[in-house]
Amino acid sequence: MRMIIQKILCCALLLQPLAIGGSLLNQAPASAATVNDGQITLLEKDFSTAVEGQSAAQLGFDYSTLPSGATSDATIQEEPSSKQKALHLAVNDAGASPFLISKTFGESKTGTITAEITFMQPGSAKKQDQLLQLYNSGSGTSSKYLVISGLDPSKGAVYWTDTAPTDLKIPYQLNQWHTMKLEVNTLNKRFSLWLDGVEIRARDKANLFSNDNSNAFNFKKLVIGTPAGNGEVYVRNVKVTHTPPKEPDAPQIAYWVGRDQSIAMWIYPDTAVTKYSIKIKAREEDPWYTTATYTGTPQTIPILASPSAGNEWDYTLNKTVKLTNGKKYIIGVAAITRDEVAKVDIEGKITQFEATPYAVTPIEPPADSIMGTVNAYNNYQAHRWSIHAGLKIGDEPFADRASPLKIVSLPEKYQKADWIKTHVDTMKYSGPYPQIATFSVRDKTAVYVAMDQRETLPDWLKASEGWTDTGEVIQLADPALTYSFKIYKKMYGAQEEVVMPWNNYTEYNSGNNAGYFMFAERVPTDLKLDPVKPYTNLANYTISGTVAENVYAGSVSSSVYQNVYSSTVTLSVYQNKSLVYNTLLTQNQYMVDLKLVPGANLVEVIAQRPNAAFFDMVTATVTYDQISPEFQIAAPPPVVKEAGYILHGSLSKSVLLTVKLNGTIVADSVSQTGQVPFAYPLNLKEGSNTIEVSAVDTAGNRSTVNYVVQYVFWMGPPETVDLEGKQITAITPSKDMLAQKQVTNPTSSHKHVTLWFVLYDSSNSMVDYSSVDADLEPGQTKTLYAGFTLPSQTNGYKVKAFIWDSLTGMKPYSDVFEL
Repeated sequence: MRMIIQKILCCALLLQPLAIGGSLLNQAPASAATVNDGQITLLEKDFSTAVEGQSAAQLGFDYSTLPSGATSDATIQEEPSSKQKALHLAVNDAGASPFLISKTFGESKTGTITAEITFMQPGSAKKQDQLLQLYNSGSGTSSKYLVISGLDPSKGAVYWTDTAPTDLKIPYQLNQWHTMKLEVNTLNKRFSLWLDGVEIRARDKANLFSNDNSNAFNFKKLVIGTPAGNGEVYVRNVKVTHTPPKEPDAPQIAYWVGRDQSIAMWIYPDTAVTKYSIKIKAREEDPWYTTATYTGTPQTIPILASPSAGNEWDYTLNKTVKLTNGKKYIIGVAAITRDEVAKVDIEGKITQFEATPYAVTPIEPPADSIMGTVNAYNNYQAHRWSIHAGLKIGDEPFADRASPLKIVSLPEKYQKADWIKTHVDTMKYSGPYPQIATFSVRDKTAVYVAMDQRETLPDWLKASEGWTDTGEVIQLADPALTYSFKIYKKMYGAQEEVVMPWNNYTEYNSGNNAGYFMFAERVPTDLKLDPVKPYTNLANYTISGTVAENVYAGSVSSSVYQNVYSSTVTLSVYQNKSLVYNTLLTQNQYMVDLKLVPGANLVEVIAQRPNAAFFDMVTATVTYDQISPEFQIAAPPPVVKEAGYILHGSLSKSVLLTVKLNGTIVADSVSQTGQVPFAYPLNLKEGSNTIEVSAVDTAGNRSTVNYVVQYVFWMGPPETVDLEGKQITAITPSKDMLAQKQVTNPTSSHKHVTLWFVLYDSSNSMVDYSSVDADLEPGQTKTLYAGFTLPSQTNGYKVKAFIWDSLTGMKPYSDVFEL
């Protein structure tokens, strides 16, 4: 059911105003809107909020009498599947009788009665149910139903105006909530029916029983019923409203379409309307001329009244004449309620709009379609034509076909094509015009015809006319058959006219072909831009690329070809939205010199064919930057005593950073983000060291700084310890005392070192000393010790520890430690 409803709703979308021939009809003005003036709610029950276990009698309903032995239920219960409270109506062992609950109103009502019910039929088998019944004021056998709506297991949603239910071919689902609305007008004895918000019957005749003083066509009682014998139904809501008799509302026009010497219109249904008066005039000051009276009751969904205006009154000739194509008219539509008792017509306010008949109806495409305006010569159903972007599985090339014919497979490359959906009757068109339609293309275009392969190939589709068989097919299917549509192709230039000739209507009418449809796709120029350097420090810059455009190869006899397509594309270049280059290309390669401005330069390259509405464009951004990167580096000290040195800094912009130490690369073109600190450890050699730091930004701007650092081999001061290795911080008489130093040679050369440990008295005279020599190879580490025993008297004494290269060289390698 949901799928059916979805389809119905999709069809209903077509009721939106259509753009036909450039005219767009809006909804009726507010003064003509359908407003149920004086509508009164007679009954409104939401059983989902009632107290569980409460009976329908307690809620104000009466019960029908059942056969002996039958049982029934009418209480508020929780519906098992949805877990919602609802009024449960059930009957068992009742034979052919249903169980009915009813609500009788104090006074009989005339005018428009609307009853709406939300219900669910539970179980595993569908059953017939006269669910919603509207009765008149008669009593006993004189009580007559106006109309009954309900369900049938094979027919779906149905109604009764006599003994048999009318099949509407609208299914419903078990164990699902549905909403049914039934509306009847007592004056014109017409009714309308909705299921789940979709109108499925409109303005149909109600039960036309004999109307006399004892059997009036009015409303007095609402009846809700179960299936007969054994059955049940859940009711969640019920509402009844009454609108007293009144003049019919002004009609609401869905849309209109201009046909050949006529104007067709589609009107939203209104139960109160018996017929429509169609009026016309050429000027506002002219009197209305009634050109037609429409009494039809359409039964296809979406349900719309569809009258036409085909004549006007000629005040010069003083007679009716056919409408003039291309002439604008004022159309008026008035609704008429026929009082079937008083036998009088009640005419309402007029809704008016401007419309124009067309010999050829223009169908406007979407703004981005490769197709121009489609001129429909077979325009009786042109309002059902449309132009679509994107051909996909599930699309229907023919509108209103009794058995919808849908695409079930197609080559993927055609899924971006624009295509024309025509009316199904278009395929049997046989004149008076020699073609179905024409349209121009808005650029160089590949036009395709997909034709039922059973059809005898028409002359217009042969190779001599420029068409080629692609060898590909599109598969279409209806519920009964699958069809193969062969694809043919022809190239057209910008603004060239494409003709849609007749289909083979004889074969079509005999069932030997399903017709054809057209689709089209723009042919790109294949504009390409060679890779660009996004940053440069040079103002003069050249872009280059290609356009793979072939000279048009269509019919050489075409005047359009002679005037337009012997030339190629025009290449335009915009720099920061300003045109800087424009020329007609004579070859498929191009080179354009640009003068860049500082900062970002947006470059747009456009290739467009003469008279074409579309173009190809490629873009790039080139930034012209002459500013060199700036270093933020703390300059190293001229002399350091550690071989290991860390170079810290940052840069003003993002760069590729290179660091060299004594000509050796430490960091090679490393990406470095601007304003983000960097740190590179350097292992200095003994003596003079040259540090070079260079940076290149994305535009090629380079900056370099150089530093010279003198590394002096140095070991740092020794320390004093006792024989157990514990640090000594004061001189103690008679104590053994050592000078200790762990030494490492970080240089690349051999080193000889001497640790000296000297004791001085209070006169600063040397009292004792100890020394140790060591040879250190590059990278080698040793621990040196030198010591002595302090004298018993150390008042005013001090010790010094230091490292020299040797006694003879006396070159210091450390600071002096003194205690």
